[in-house]
Amino acid sequence: MKRVGPRGSGRWKTITWDQALAEVLDGAPDLGTPGVRSWWAYAPKKPVMADWEKVKTKAMTKAAFAAKWGNKLIDVDHPDLGSKSNLLAVMAGDRDDLIGERMARRGLGSTNVFNHGGVCGSTGVVANALSHPTTAYKRMYADLDHCRYLIVWGTEPMTANKGPTWVAPRISNGLQAGMKLVVIDPRLSTTAQKAHRWVPVKPGADGALAFGIARWIVDNKRYDEKYLRASGPAGAAAVGEPTWSDATHLVKVDDPKRAKLTMVDLGLAAPPPEPVDDTPVPPAERVVLVAGKPVGAAKATAPADLDVEATVSTPTGPVRVKSVFRLLRDRLTERTIQEYADEAGVDAKTVNEIAKEFTSYGKQAVVMSYRGAAMHANGFDSIRAINVLNFLIGNHDWKGGHIGAGAKFSPLEGRYDLTAVPKANKPWGIPITREKVAYQKSSFFTEGEPAKRRWYPFGGNLVHEVLPSAAARYPYGLKALFIHRHSPVNSSPGGRRLAKILQDQKALQDQKAIELVVAFDVTVGDTSAHADFLLPDQTYLERFTQESIYPSQPYKVTQLGQPTTRAFAGPRPVEAFYIDRLTARG
Repeated sequence: MKRVGPRGSGRWKTITWDQALAEVLDGAPDLGTPGVRSWWAYAPKKPVMADWEKVKTKAMTKAAFAAKWGNKLIDVDHPDLGSKSNLLAVMAGDRDDLIGERMARRGLGSTNVFNHGGVCGSTGVVANALSHPTTAYKRMYADLDHCRYLIVWGTEPMTANKGPTWVAPRISNGLQAGMKLVVIDPRLSTTAQKAHRWVPVKPGADGALAFGIARWIVDNKRYDEKYLRASGPAGAAAVGEPTWSDATHLVKVDDPKRAKLTMVDLGLAAPPPEPVDDTPVPPAERVVLVAGKPVGAAKATAPADLDVEATVSTPTGPVRVKSVFRLLRDRLTERTIQEYADEAGVDAKTVNEIAKEFTSYGKQAVVMSYRGAAMHANGFDSIRAINVLNFLIGNHDWKGGHIGAGAKFSPLEGRYDLTAVPKANKPWGIPITREKVAYQKSSFFTEGEPAKRRWYPFGGNLVHEVLPSAAARYPYGLKALFIHRHSPVNSSPGGRRLAKILQDQKALQDQKAIELVVAFDVTVGDTSAHADFLLPDQTYLERFTQESIYPSQPYKVTQLGQPTTRAFAGPRPVEAFYIDRLTARG
């Protein structure tokens, strides 16, 4: 459909796919939307920035630089913004490898490709990944087929999550077989109704409850000491454990960054080589104490000392260290269990009972958590604290324990190399969200401080910042915005204000902040209602797809979705439009 009134007016007319593609590419004069073909341009980073260095050293004039690159760059005064291809932004959801990475980023050359994960459970994802740095597991799931004690924390697997078709039946089967279920959730959910114990934690106080449980476990030495003393792969193999932790690794407590002590620090290993380009350099081996003597953590086969506070000798002098476990114990004992319980709004007796029960089933007890505990300002810390509970009993990769990732086959490997893009346009430049870029290292730093909008040198996928940044035209506006399987008006903070940004056809200096909005949807949604063109997508039941399996599935399979119902004529999968778009561009 094509709008025939102002954005968001609800006035539409039906058009053909051919007309939609033509007017997206070549413009719609009646709407005043520019054709993508009229402004899209791409230039590779290396020659552009090489010439910019010449400008800064007076080896090339600014006029010559502008004449050479002006028709391809967003702003010749700020070449680090990148090519005009970045004036296209994509806010997406599923099929990210195909649509986001292959078609939008490397096909259309835009660095402004975001997915709904930025307002989904990203705090939990990052916390889980940092809790498992070797594997970067993003999720916290349970082997439900063999679990005997399950804590469901801040998620609703009986009606949501991943979910009613997979997890829910297994929880029901487990309950029938005698599994004990505890649900920690402020809301009496469907899952909580089936639980043996429902704990209505105070919203945002999940970390306090996790620390209260952990304190009882540590105080009563109910942790798996054999597991925690395995300092690396050799130590884990020696005691029959599939995984290991850093509980015994030594931390330099006087270092402001609390860095781990390494064999390099002790003068027992050569420093790692300097990185070349973006090639990662293996980290230096960490150090543990075995019977009081320093040993490399990865190679140690004997159980390492767990509760350590010591001073070690190094070539540069003595260094005070503590083991990770000791640091955890110190932190836990800063408050009493009663204080943790009070902060969480839970009775201390309940905290003690959960901790005792959780440590009474060996490796077949597990915490499964998702967005509920994560979607707070302190969500990252809460998920990290909850992860500690699984580590204390060493249940990772054991039957009935923690599952971090599905054992799936790669959907991008096989007969065809689906990662290769012939003549790819490698995206580069400052994203509209100013993420992964330090303001002080950008060309905008000459404007002084503070910056007009916040820069985010460490964060990523800041999809919630796309529309406000476009409205402010900082660092630039957008010529086109494509949206599919994402509704910022519905799922991002300040949805009404975001709707007004989409509706506002004349922002700053009488120019549209977002000149063209194309939405792909299965309904006229809260966000797609404000599009210039609304193109009907197919539901997952109407198309072939290769959605990734979720880590709640502990089987090595390849995934393939196929149509299960007859689709009526008209809707097309989003990728079909991108293919037509790229084919037309040549």
